[in-house]
Amino acid sequence: MNSNFIKDKIASNFIKQVKEYAIFAIDVDGKIVSWNEGAERMKGFTKQDVIGKYYGMLFTEEDQQLGKPQEQLEATKREGHFEHEGLRRKKDGSLFWAGVALTAIYNDKGELIGFTKVTKDLTDKKIIEETISKKNEELTSTNKDLDNFIYTASHDLKAPILNIEGLIQRLSHLFDKKAINDSELEELVGHILNSVQRFKTTIEDLTTISRLQRSLEEENNEETVDVVAVFEDIKADVDFLFDQFKLPCEVVIDFEVKSLKFSRKNFRSILYNLLSNAIKYRSMNCDCKIEVKTFREKEWVVLVVKDNGLGMSQRNQEQLFTMFKRFHDHVEGSGIGLYIIKRIIDNAGAYIEVNSKQDEGTEFKVYFKA
Repeated sequence: MNSNFIKDKIASNFIKQVKEYAIFAIDVDGKIVSWNEGAERMKGFTKQDVIGKYYGMLFTEEDQQLGKPQEQLEATKREGHFEHEGLRRKKDGSLFWAGVALTAIYNDKGELIGFTKVTKDLTDKKIIEETISKKNEELTSTNKDLDNFIYTASHDLKAPILNIEGLIQRLSHLFDKKAINDSELEELVGHILNSVQRFKTTIEDLTTISRLQRSLEEENNEETVDVVAVFEDIKADVDFLFDQFKLPCEVVIDFEVKSLKFSRKNFRSILYNLLSNAIKYRSMNCDCKIEVKTFREKEWVVLVVKDNGLGMSQRNQEQLFTMFKRFHDHVEGSGIGLYIIKRIIDNAGAYIEVNSKQDEGTEFKVYFKA
């Protein structure tokens, strides 16, 4: 019996029995000429579905349009071997993360007669890698927060403590000399109480931030959020701001998307912060106008809050979500509101964009997974 025949028979049987890998052969034009059981199990296509078809049918539509199948064949012709990781398509249209190896096959004369392709499903490996990557990003973010936390503890807490210490020393000195009157006493006590309040506010902010990560880990981002109901609830809460600033303000709404999957509490926090900031940082040169809308953009539900207020410089926009960062002193605030909603958004796999011009206004866009 011909030894080449025996070797071919052994190789053929081996390929048929390997079920953890998709192994198939392609001719020089890229058409599939063999298909093992592993390929059928992994991709869902039977032999009848694929034999004689161009192997590019297994790629995503985007890769097909970019000419990736032919590009990889050409690379294999040049190098003799080609390896790659990327998305591949199953018969039902779903995608999986694949590790592929293409090898050029030559006859005894050194002529190219086709290719073999071996594919392994690396979806589980990809998920683990992405999980590790996300944890690393979270760790980096946590370390950055810790640095900011330490800075705040050493700076923002130190200032009111020194103020209190100096004021009490002055008060003690005046008492010793019996040289204090009622108005002076009232003034000193007022300064001390203001410093104590600053101290208490900073501690409360730091406590809020320290609780944030724990609450994010426990949050349910799969609730069905009624966008209109949340907006009406917030509008009732922020009406006092209109009264406080004696502010004529037009709020225009356009909710194309009326519900989304997210944590209701966190969605409320995001929308409340963006709306209240739009009111607080209004322009004195024109009546306040705020637009609030939602719409669908590909795989995202987009929330937009746009105002015609003070706006921000490009430099300020780059520091906007930093802990305890404030750019205006004419309204009360701690500088943690936008930092907190950015953490909420990042933790949920969403993202936020800001576009602002000084004296023209600011537009925030929050992209939630649809």
